[in-house]
Amino acid sequence: MSAKLDSLAARKAVLLAQVRLQRMELALDASDTLDALRPASLIGGAIAKPAAAVAVVQLVASAFGWRRLTRWVRVASVAFAVYRIVRMRRTGEL
Repeated sequence: MSAKLDSLAARKAVLLAQVRLQRMELALDASDTLDALRPASLIGGAIAKPAAAVAVVQLVASAFGWRRLTRWVRVASVAFAVYRIVRMRRTGEL
């Protein structure tokens, strides 16, 4: 029985290490993606390293999954665009 428990504990440790490695790779990929998409004019500014935004996105993505996150971001962006259009029509700017 002890050998079986030791085997399960070792497997759990390996799986945990794999998950941690995948999270680190995901964080590195997200950072590389943000660096590639960031305009060159922002490189020296305080806006150039949105560490808090990256941390929030990684936290939400790891909790809910990338597909669900992208779906909600898409819905939120459409809702925000509709809100801006309605607001502009009310003020007479459109």
